[in-house]
Amino acid sequence: MINEYIARKVALKDMQPCVICSKPATTVLYNASGPDWLYTCDIHLQDNPQFVMPVYSTEYNEALVQLKLVKEKLDRLASAQNQLGSWDGWVTKIFSKKGKQQKNDSKNPDLAATESDDISPEARNDAEVLLETQKRYSKILDNVTELQKKNRKYELTKIMFESRILRKKAEQLNCERYRKEQENYSNTDPEELLRKHSFPSVPKQGKQ
Repeated sequence: MINEYIARKVALKDMQPCVICSKPATTVLYNASGPDWLYTCDIHLQDNPQFVMPVYSTEYNEALVQLKLVKEKLDRLASAQNQLGSWDGWVTKIFSKKGKQQKNDSKNPDLAATESDDISPEARNDAEVLLETQKRYSKILDNVTELQKKNRKYELTKIMFESRILRKKAEQLNCERYRKEQENYSNTDPEELLRKHSFPSVPKQGKQ
């Protein structure tokens, strides 16, 4: 039996006690290689390394790597602007000035030119890169969260899986023992049974 379980939902009429807390549960972890199955509450599948570990898809793992790389880039960009305050405050300041400049272009060319001098082309470019990086980070994060919610594959912890294997072996031994007992009984000649077992006779009534 391999350690690979798929989470499935069953109808309310088919729910059984949770293997962890014994409360009625409609989620079952099914192992086709056993076959083996156990019922559990959904909450026990979340951050419970003593019970199960999620087995995520390749798409999820690749998205997680991308998220880490983008987060590192975001931190580097923010760190470079620490002298101007928090990175989001800095970006807001840059683009608010940029907005004012666009409004003042038609009203007061001299004022627009003055405010424009406060913002270097490099600063504008850095702000745009920072905002784009933040948008990309948020998009990848949303994708990671969605893929995490869709996951249905799990593996039991080593101790838990070994206990399931021992349980399956015990069930198989009991079934085999019962099968042999039934087979031996059905193959036994009735006369042989009479010779092996002495059945009590009906007591005779005395004469009155």
